[in-house]
Amino acid sequence: MSGQWLAQEVSDTEVHAVPLDDAIVHEFTPDCPCGPRARCISREGRADGWAYTHHSVDGREFSEPDHDRGVTP
Repeated sequence: MSGQWLAQEVSDTEVHAVPLDDAIVHEFTPDCPCGPRARCISREGRADGWAYTHHSVDGREFSEPDHDRGVTP
């Protein structure tokens, strides 16, 4: 487990944040087996975008500093 994340723009309207070196290989789709959380990003004058935050299988987000502040990955 590296504890690192990758943010990948997969289209003009989709960005995925996935954990690197996790127990599974994450798919850069909303249908990834980890059940990524989707967040709509409003963009003035453009189509809305979507940010997908994938869930790690190894549980790394529970040991990250933002977790204690109630930020849900």
